[in-house]
Amino acid sequence: MLHIGYVPDTHGGPYEQPEPGPEASARFAEDVLAECEEAERQNFDLIALPERHARSECMLPDPMTFLAAVAVRTRRIKLATGVLMPALYEPIHLAEQAAAVDFMSRGRLIFGVGVGYHQGYFAHFGVPFKQREGRFVEAMELIRKAWTTEGPFSHHGKYFHYEAIHLTPKPFQRPTPPIWVGAFAPKSIARAGQMGDGYTMAPFLESPEELRPMVEAYREAAAKAGRKPYVVLLRDGWLASSMAEAERVFAQRWLGECRFYLKYGMIKWTPEFRSEADFTVEKVRDRLVLGTASDWLEQLERWRSALGIDCFTLRLRLPLGPESARVRECIQRIGEEVLPKLRKS
Repeated sequence: MLHIGYVPDTHGGPYEQPEPGPEASARFAEDVLAECEEAERQNFDLIALPERHARSECMLPDPMTFLAAVAVRTRRIKLATGVLMPALYEPIHLAEQAAAVDFMSRGRLIFGVGVGYHQGYFAHFGVPFKQREGRFVEAMELIRKAWTTEGPFSHHGKYFHYEAIHLTPKPFQRPTPPIWVGAFAPKSIARAGQMGDGYTMAPFLESPEELRPMVEAYREAAAKAGRKPYVVLLRDGWLASSMAEAERVFAQRWLGECRFYLKYGMIKWTPEFRSEADFTVEKVRDRLVLGTASDWLEQLERWRSALGIDCFTLRLRLPLGPESARVRECIQRIGEEVLPKLRKS
């Protein structure tokens, strides 16, 4: 069965905006909670909340705290971190937080994790960027063990040392919540297959043909580990009454998003996109999900059939907009016009 998730973007304004005041921060949190509630009303399967720090436009930096709020405002929808970086945390404290979200929601947590790529986040927490992979692996080993071990245990590793770990209460889901791993590098992709219950991707410029080797490598690693593969793909887009409207409302803003990430080296040029002159709506249209309901069904099927996608996570808002009220209207339209036909097909 194909699953559909909503990604509530945690950018609360344009890049490098002034630091938000208390009222703006509270209002933005309430807007995002309202988006999550609308996604549940429209029968989305999950919420996937990203983790971003130390930037004035990133107004919900801690995904676990916000998912706790979503847990008490919803009843059915799954709650995913999409993705969280365990290398930035004291792992046992993180294991406690995740367990609490899981039992407060009666087993709705999906623990989406990744090594991390943004050097600024590691500098913000004083964690050496070069240690991110080793800290990630050891933290995940500790978190899984803390969730599944009855009674106290000790741990003495390269990065973390404990004499008497005793995590209680345990997560609602036994033995653990599902673990999804975000990855792009070959070593990380192999790790996703070895240790994860799912593999999640958030590409910008890559085509299905460019992503296919990554998905195949993941499936091969999962098969060797005796795990059933599950592929999750983030898509940005906008549902509208026409393609022209979707391009005007969303695609033009998405071009600005790409330029920002390229400026700071957070995404890479591709053979098709070699300079800023290549960034036109016409060239990026097939990297998005845009247009009417029939356009959406055709475009999502293109990605699903090319890569064997099990779950799409959809982002409808960017730092430059649209505003939350319009996003909630778009969520409603997707629920009414797209999801029933998508699931039926």
